[in-house]
Amino acid sequence: MVGEESPAADPSQDYSIVARGLLKSFGRLRVLNDLSVRIPRGTTYCLLGPNGSGKTTFIRAVAGLLRLDGGYLSVLGEPVHTVDRVYPRIGYMTQHKALYPDLTLRENMEFYAGLYGIEGGERDERISELLEMVDLADHIDRITGDLSGGMYQRLSLACTLIHDPDLLLLDEPTVGVDPILREAFWRFFDGLAEGGATILITTHLMDEAERCKTVGYMRGGRMLAEGSPEELKRLAGLRPILRLWVKDPRASASSLAAEGLPVEVVGGVLQVRIEDTRRLKEILERVEPSDLRLVEPSLAAAFLRLSEGGSR
Repeated sequence: MVGEESPAADPSQDYSIVARGLLKSFGRLRVLNDLSVRIPRGTTYCLLGPNGSGKTTFIRAVAGLLRLDGGYLSVLGEPVHTVDRVYPRIGYMTQHKALYPDLTLRENMEFYAGLYGIEGGERDERISELLEMVDLADHIDRITGDLSGGMYQRLSLACTLIHDPDLLLLDEPTVGVDPILREAFWRFFDGLAEGGATILITTHLMDEAERCKTVGYMRGGRMLAEGSPEELKRLAGLRPILRLWVKDPRASASSLAAEGLPVEVVGGVLQVRIEDTRRLKEILERVEPSDLRLVEPSLAAAFLRLSEGGSR
């Protein structure tokens, strides 16, 4: 049965999510295809991948909202088929609208607080704190259906956080949120992770993925690459580029190429792909540039390279 395994098979309690060989199909479409991943407690973990790669399906499986066809999945130390035991410790913010449009912001938050048995002064204090955090305190009695898209996202996040969950599942939570508030959200997420909570997030915003401790790249229902943002760039075959302004770019390029360095001239500027940082001093001494700039590869470039199936 999915999710059942002897306790000795995974004795560690250091992981919020442990998945091995997950399978899920919708008709003839295989959405999760032998997916395996372990996500530690107290971390920020970003799922990247093209549309249809299985990210949302995986999050829904973790939340206990769909039945897997095979594999093993545990959530907060419990097999997924007993997720009801840990459900009060999970916060899930879906891409779809899940709030009541005819209720005010206060009433929506009171409803979600009630689901987790939060009442009285504790409830009121928590609502005030979270609405302040998402910059909606001045709109507490406004009808939810009248909110803009960005304000709705902010209220959804506040409702997701009402019970102070140990595991946050956030499916593109900052869509439509302005950069200043996104920064505030991420400071809050980082604080939660430092306190021991786990944040699993999907996003198409590469600057957000860069902020996560670990990035997992999915394609075709599999986990193809995993590591820190810097490690993922290297797995995609990307390296820093050293741009050098020199008197005779072509002569300098020939000199460096003779030493086995990957070099080219672009727009009259020497560009050297840095495979080994220990050779930087050698490069600078050989060409004596008048100016230089080190260009780090972006996670967006790594995403494109991995989407195309390329690495080197």
